[in-house]
Amino acid sequence: MSFNRRAVLRGLAAAGLTGGVATAAAAQALRTRKPVSSLGRDDPDIAALRRAIPVMRQSGAWDAQIAIHADMSHRHHSSWRFLPWHRLQLLWFERHVAAISGRPDFALPFWDWDDDRIPDLFLNDPVFRVPGRDAQPGDSITRFLTRNDQWLNGRLTDDFGTFFGRARRARDEGGRAYSGSAEWGGHNLIHGFIGGDMGRLDRSPNDPIFWMHHANIDRIWTLWRDKHAGQVFPKTWRNESLGGFIDPAGRPVAPALAQTTVDTASLGYVYKFDPTPPIVFAAAPGPPIMRRKSYSWAMQSMGPTSAFIDISPALARGQAEAATGYLEVMPDPHAASMVRFTARAKADGSVLFKDAVFLVPMGHAMGSQHYRIQLEDVWRGRGSGGIRLEIEAVPLVGRASSDRQTTLVDFFLDADLAFTAADQG
Repeated sequence: MSFNRRAVLRGLAAAGLTGGVATAAAAQALRTRKPVSSLGRDDPDIAALRRAIPVMRQSGAWDAQIAIHADMSHRHHSSWRFLPWHRLQLLWFERHVAAISGRPDFALPFWDWDDDRIPDLFLNDPVFRVPGRDAQPGDSITRFLTRNDQWLNGRLTDDFGTFFGRARRARDEGGRAYSGSAEWGGHNLIHGFIGGDMGRLDRSPNDPIFWMHHANIDRIWTLWRDKHAGQVFPKTWRNESLGGFIDPAGRPVAPALAQTTVDTASLGYVYKFDPTPPIVFAAAPGPPIMRRKSYSWAMQSMGPTSAFIDISPALARGQAEAATGYLEVMPDPHAASMVRFTARAKADGSVLFKDAVFLVPMGHAMGSQHYRIQLEDVWRGRGSGGIRLEIEAVPLVGRASSDRQTTLVDFFLDADLAFTAADQG
């Protein structure tokens, strides 16, 4: 992939930056990515973006980044390649900005979703403002979620398979992969919240907020890794070859293995962290386990958009040591939607557990999609009369709908249950 390098050089010359092109080695100096809300309009990293983006738009480099992300042959969505592939795309985008802006130590800021609103920079600055967003000034992520009867769940305690996604080995056919919660949780939610180009994966990098949104996802990966310091990444994941990127001159770069992306410092950057250590409480020992056994359930369809799984009173009394759902859907190709999971006690209908998988329109490029969901908490309420897990595909409230709908194709729930003497009744 190439673009108009002369236009890049003209833009650099106009800005007096022709001598400031960063080499890959220079880009390896350790940089700190900071929250955009902490940076003023004239912060050097914001100023670098403000200089670089118009030049990239003029030269075709901006469209090249959109095209790279839109090329689904990279398999960077709906698979465990999502986190490492996007980490590399951010890295190469960072190097583009460093080269064009003349700031070799440029560090891409991140948008911390805890700020709850689109940063003012993206609303008031003509370089960062784009038309067509669904989210309006003053819109709140929390209020958007409340309208959809959801909340933003933290995913740092999810295991590797749930957080990254992975193949479902036992029933997998043809190497099918599953999205992890790092993708279908906050990532997809924010794409749906912003809407406009951000609401379409084939156009989302056109909105400058995309880059700081993905920098936050990348930061969350570093937080997850801190909580899972002993995690040994599977060999098949480590050997995934990730490519499709271009250097600041528009030349293809060699693919990199996923194992090279685990440590951000080795890639030349770190994140600004809250130094407060987490509080850890020791759990009191529970009653002795009498037996363990694995169980599987398949959904019972009630129609194209709803289904359920019934868990008997005997099995509802067990303790879920692991429970994973494997969802296959045919998403609405034109409008954001979600699949809601609600576990209710069959005795009185009370809600024991809620979660949701957020879906982003991908046009017709990908066909059915697959998601891996951690569901141990379904058993947390210990419904004595049994549990019904309801699965429902719905459009996002407050966002454009289409004449298509997200349909449920398949859902399996696997659980490893442990029983004490009291559980066995």
